[in-house]
Amino acid sequence: MKIQLDKNIEKTLTKQYVQRDELLSEYATKDSMAIRKDAYVPKVFRRQFIRDCEVILNLPLFNRYAGKTQVFSLLDNDDISTRAYHVQLVSRIARTIGSALSLNCDLIEAIALAHDLGHCPFGHRGEKLLDNVAKRYEYRFFHHVQGARYLLSVVKSDLSLQVIDGVLCHNGEEILPCYAPNEKSCKSFDDLQDKLNLAYAGKLNDSNLMASTLEGCLVRICDVIAYVGKDRQDAEKLRYVKFDDFSDTILGKFNHEIIAALCMDIINNSYGKNHIKMSNEAFDALMKIKDENYALIYKGDHSKVDGYSDEDLQNIVDEVFKLILNDLKGERKIVDKYYRPYIYPNSKKVDEYFEENLQYPHRVAIDMIASMSDKYLLEFYKKHCVK
Repeated sequence: MKIQLDKNIEKTLTKQYVQRDELLSEYATKDSMAIRKDAYVPKVFRRQFIRDCEVILNLPLFNRYAGKTQVFSLLDNDDISTRAYHVQLVSRIARTIGSALSLNCDLIEAIALAHDLGHCPFGHRGEKLLDNVAKRYEYRFFHHVQGARYLLSVVKSDLSLQVIDGVLCHNGEEILPCYAPNEKSCKSFDDLQDKLNLAYAGKLNDSNLMASTLEGCLVRICDVIAYVGKDRQDAEKLRYVKFDDFSDTILGKFNHEIIAALCMDIINNSYGKNHIKMSNEAFDALMKIKDENYALIYKGDHSKVDGYSDEDLQNIVDEVFKLILNDLKGERKIVDKYYRPYIYPNSKKVDEYFEENLQYPHRVAIDMIASMSDKYLLEFYKKHCVK
C-alpha cells in the first residue's frame, strides 16, 4: 500500500493554503491561475508552481549551470560566480522583494531558477558565437529565447505558461524604470509560440517582451540586481579592478549595498501597486553602475576566455556545429550517443522533439551545443574535431 497523506492533516493544510492565498496581493498570480498544456492535479502540499520548481531542479541543464560561465571563464577559483550561483542569487533577491510585496514566491522561484537555462557555453560571449552560426541559416540564437524553447519545445516539460513566459521575457540587458504586464504580454501558449517563431527569425523586438505576471517582471529586474554588484566583487577578487575605480552612488558601490538599496527602493515604489518600479534616482544610479561595469569589466580583456581568442572559439563552435549537423544528416552516431540520452527522461517527448525538427537539423545542432558546459564543449571539440 502506497503512503497517503493523513486526511486530517490534508484538511488542515488546505485551510492554511486558502488563508495564505487570501493574504496575497490582488496583483499576485494565484496558483489557480496556472495555465498548462496538459492537466495537472496538484497535491495539497505540491501546488502548481511548487511542482514547476521541482521539475526545473531535475532538468539536465539545471545541473549544468555549475559548469557554465557567469562572466569569467575557465578559472581555477571556486570563489568566482558560476551561472549556478547567479540563478540562486536572483531567486533569493526576488523572493525577498516578492514576499514584501505579497506576490507568489513559488512562481518567483520557478522563473528565477529557470531563467538562464538557455545560456550556452561561455555566457554572453558564447551566445554571440552561436548566433553567428545560426544566422547562416536565417535563424537566430538568444539565450532567453533558447531558455523558453528548451522548456517548451525540447524537453516539453509541461511547465506553466507563466514560468516559460517569465523565462522568455527576462532579458536583463534592457533595463527599464518600471515593469508591468501589458497588452503585448502572452495570454496563451499560441501567443508564446508566435513570439518564439518571430525570435527565431530575428524579428521579435524587446518592446514586445514583457512578462505576463508581476512575478516575472520582478525576476527580470532582480536578474540585474544580482549581477551588477556581484560581477564587481568577482572582478575585484581576481584583481582586475579596484573598488576605488567605481563611483559611490546612492545605491553604494559594493554588492551588499546595491542589493539592499534596490530592494528597499523597489518595495517603496511598488508596494500595493500593479507594477514593479524603481525611483528615478535609483534607476539613474543603476544605469551608471551598469555603464561602469561595461567600461571596466565586460568590454575589457578580463572577461575573455582565458587562453582562447574570439576567433579560436568561433572556429571551435563552427567545427562542432558542422560535425553535429553532418551526423544528423547521416547515421546519427554522435547525436544518439552524446545528446539524445541526456535530453529528458521521457523518451516519448524526446521522440516528438526530433520528429518536429526533421526539417530543422541546424536547430537541433544548436540545441546540442547550447546544452554543453564550458569545459565539455572544449573536450568534445578535442575528441571529435581535432585530428
